[in-house]
Amino acid sequence: MRSVEIIERKVHGLGVSLVERLRLDQPGKGGLKLQQELVALSAGNKSAVKDYYVRKIMLVLAVLGAGLALTLICFLVYSQGSGQIKLSSILRPGYGEGDKETALSVQVEDEEEVQALTVTIQERKYTDEEKQTFLNLALEELDTLLLGENESLDCVQTSLVFPDALQDGVVQVSWTTTPYGVIGSDGNILSADEEEGTLVEIQATLSCDGLEAFFSVYANIFPPSLTGDEQLLAAIREEVARADEESSYESELTLPTSAAGKELTWLRETDNPTLSVLALTLVLAVCVYLQMDNQVHKKAEERKNQLLIDYPDLMWKMTMLLGAGMSIRGAFLRISEEYERGRARDGSRPRRYVYEEVTFTCLEMQSGIGEAQAYERFGKRCQLPEYIRIGSVLSQNLRKGAKGLTALLESEAASSLNDRRSHARKIGEQAGTKLLLPMVLMLGIVLAVLMVPAFLSF
Repeated sequence: MRSVEIIERKVHGLGVSLVERLRLDQPGKGGLKLQQELVALSAGNKSAVKDYYVRKIMLVLAVLGAGLALTLICFLVYSQGSGQIKLSSILRPGYGEGDKETALSVQVEDEEEVQALTVTIQERKYTDEEKQTFLNLALEELDTLLLGENESLDCVQTSLVFPDALQDGVVQVSWTTTPYGVIGSDGNILSADEEEGTLVEIQATLSCDGLEAFFSVYANIFPPSLTGDEQLLAAIREEVARADEESSYESELTLPTSAAGKELTWLRETDNPTLSVLALTLVLAVCVYLQMDNQVHKKAEERKNQLLIDYPDLMWKMTMLLGAGMSIRGAFLRISEEYERGRARDGSRPRRYVYEEVTFTCLEMQSGIGEAQAYERFGKRCQLPEYIRIGSVLSQNLRKGAKGLTALLESEAASSLNDRRSHARKIGEQAGTKLLLPMVLMLGIVLAVLMVPAFLSF
């Protein structure tokens, strides 16, 4: 707990230092309008501008600190680890999504080096009806594709082409070879007799629209010139293809645990989140910085609306108190005392900015500021023409005498009631405008509820 307090003090000190060095609290330095709103919201407290920027910088520093710490943790975790996770199965794509190629790494037993391997996973299969025409076209297409780079089936030394689909994916093809283990299901040569070759029967089952056609040929297979690693990878591909074929109707492919007499451990590269976390931190810091200004502008607008609404009430109170024989200063003190007593009795009573300004004006007069000057400062702090005018009127009447002031305040109160009604009507119109989009959305929902059943009935 004490360490948290120490960190808070250090961050606060850094925030104060940055504000003073950048001079953000100087008039107009950080935005004149924003500074005026901050002073107005704090009832004339000039230190409110500096306090605001200190809080703002502290919050931004906190966001940046937390984000950078998280970024560092991600970097350390990712750099210390291999960036890979063990897995035993891969989620298969749904029907119609097509085959999916997944880049994996495989750790073979007794092998230190991790081998990179691209695994092709078939989409999930379902029984559907298709047309015989596609099967005939697929058989013709298969005659030209099967050989690959070989000149004839009498001497096959390079991989044959075993397509999984023909006719743009309309026809699905499955392969079997006899004897097993000479040619993989992907057409790669696994093993063969070096001198005379190995005769292999290649069978393909073509399915389309629930119909099937069979393709069968014989090929004399000779071993390709492969390195040890290439032969090992070929064997692994064969095991993957076999497991893929056996589980083609299941939602997941269970990866083989062994190939060519070696145990396999499958790995997948994981995404490094460091840059994403860092970018998110910077964006969040900018958003926090801007959002704090927006909150100030919003509160300033609320204060302005509240001052306009409370203006007639203040004028009527001033009229009654002056009519009862009180001085202007006495009226201000009486209004301030009533407001403070009400706030003391009911702590949940909302803050009224005009009476806060009246209280602040009384404090100014008690501290030695001239009464006339205090009334003028009262109007300027409120920042509205009505209050600036009444502050000037009170100051002038104090110098020239209060004759006719009560009648003037009564007239001002009566006219301000009309202004308040106009302002309330304007606020209502703005609220109606904000509700326009939800109303349009509700209208769309109602139309959909009415029209969809009508269309479905046809």
